[in-house]
Amino acid sequence: MHVYRRQVAAGILFLSLVLIAVVIATGAESLLDTLDRFPPAYFIPVFALKLVNWALRYIEWRYFLGVIGVRTSWHAPTSPAQDGAPPTIRERDSVILWLAGLSLTVSPGKLAEVLKALVLKHLTGVEFSRSAPVIFMERLVDGLAVIALAAVALSLAAGSLVGGDVSTGYAVAVLIGTAAALGGGIALVQVRPLALAVIDRSARWPLIGRFHGAVRTLYESSYELLKLRHLAPMTLVGIAAYFCDATGFYILLRGLGVAGSSTLFAQAVFILGFSVIVAALSAMPGGAGGRELTIGALLTGVVGLSRADAGTATFLISLFQVWVGVLVGLAIIAIFRRTLFPPALDDEIVAYQAARQP
Repeated sequence: MHVYRRQVAAGILFLSLVLIAVVIATGAESLLDTLDRFPPAYFIPVFALKLVNWALRYIEWRYFLGVIGVRTSWHAPTSPAQDGAPPTIRERDSVILWLAGLSLTVSPGKLAEVLKALVLKHLTGVEFSRSAPVIFMERLVDGLAVIALAAVALSLAAGSLVGGDVSTGYAVAVLIGTAAALGGGIALVQVRPLALAVIDRSARWPLIGRFHGAVRTLYESSYELLKLRHLAPMTLVGIAAYFCDATGFYILLRGLGVAGSSTLFAQAVFILGFSVIVAALSAMPGGAGGRELTIGALLTGVVGLSRADAGTATFLISLFQVWVGVLVGLAIIAIFRRTLFPPALDDEIVAYQAARQP
């Protein structure tokens, strides 16, 4: 367990250093002056939209649990499969686990997110290799949603990128390249005969062979989750979720005194979506660094904000995009520690880490 604590702590430290760097680059006095002029009432709809974003993303988690056979119930207690009944997780426990995961995503490479699958195994008995793809699916539908939103927004605001630090051609190349990589991976997983042939052949390979059963379960779960009938509706939910974040970003820009317009809204959607993609590609803890640099550069080059306003907007969106979730996740872990991480969970973690050893 201490390994994951260190990973989350390292991620939070890195996020803090990046936020401090934003303050230094903006100028602490300029940042405070700009924040002093910011209408506090604007924070209410931004936070409300963040809550809607979380609710929609939780729907994704709940839906994918259902795909792998975990039933979510308002009244029945959390329990493993028994007497022909499927494994069940109480709605309260499911919400707590998902919210706790908001703080796990800041670990380097999001490695601590495996705890969600290990906790789920402890609660419901569902094998790690079956539930782990659910965590990947959450990231995948988020990625597809952001690419779709950024692409539409770019088509509407392409003219404003002329002369900026990020050209239209570069933005299009990143969007197409990322979409092609994700699409190619999805298509490859759906070629079931080929995938199963490779997996079955690997059963005879040294070291890898002992994981054959787990790898096959992992693949079968991924294959089912990636079917279009599951992927398409959840991507639409992801689009709605990130549209809420983009709207919140637009409201923050309005609070800084930027004149409202359809062009500004398209710019806000593109800038936030593109920064999320860059952050994901950077593989930094919580996407920190790549996100802030991208947002700051695009706000000055595309929207035409001053350094003080661009820095303040970057500071605020970092708080709402990452820090609010991290703090809520840490609070949930502290309050429901016994539910999420009882002593018995250590056995699951030890078994998982032992299986990873060559």
